[in-house]
Amino acid sequence: MMKNIAFVPVRKDSKGIIRKNTKPLCGKPLLFWILDTLVQSSFFNEVWLATDCNKTEKATIGRYGEKIKIYRRSDSSATDNASVMEVIKEFILWGKFDASDWISLFQATSPFTTIHNIKKMLDLIKSGKYDSIVSCTRLKKFRWSDTGIPLDYSLMNKPRRQDYKGFWVESGNFYSTSIQIILSKPYILSGKVGIVEIDSTLAIDIDEPCDWVVAEYIATNLISKL
Repeated sequence: MMKNIAFVPVRKDSKGIIRKNTKPLCGKPLLFWILDTLVQSSFFNEVWLATDCNKTEKATIGRYGEKIKIYRRSDSSATDNASVMEVIKEFILWGKFDASDWISLFQATSPFTTIHNIKKMLDLIKSGKYDSIVSCTRLKKFRWSDTGIPLDYSLMNKPRRQDYKGFWVESGNFYSTSIQIILSKPYILSGKVGIVEIDSTLAIDIDEPCDWVVAEYIATNLISKL
């Protein structure tokens, strides 16, 4: 029987914001925002945190007990230059999961992923129509080329913004695919890809100090109203 596995990779070192994964966001460590959501959803057979930090591991076990499983990622998969695919493949080979299982990568730096978002992702998986799933937000901005040519309209016929569909951009909240695809491809998305739309207000990826300020605003002023 196919299992759904949630996977959250974090590193103890961070360049943009020092120790951001354990830094309190509105009183709660950043990492716990996504872990709380995953645990509360009860959608996954297993929820895994991949970390190279003793402090993070201890805090996670103290809060969640056996609800969150810990994978100690290698030093080589936790460097600044390591891609997320390295730790995913490392974890899969270590765990010896079934090829039919699905793994969903969630980023701690996107703390406002909702249970509703996750359910939409799992519904797409259950439909059997897609090989991979990605979270996106629709951006209604008009693009221009480096040479000053509009890419989305003619200068003689610029559409009204309300009539413009815009385009999809990855939000960074989550990516999902089967173990079989992960082991056979050097990337996480392939085949027919399904899109889960994320509210643009919640589609934040915290990387720099200015992102943290925005996240604090969202957490204090918007989350309770959604």
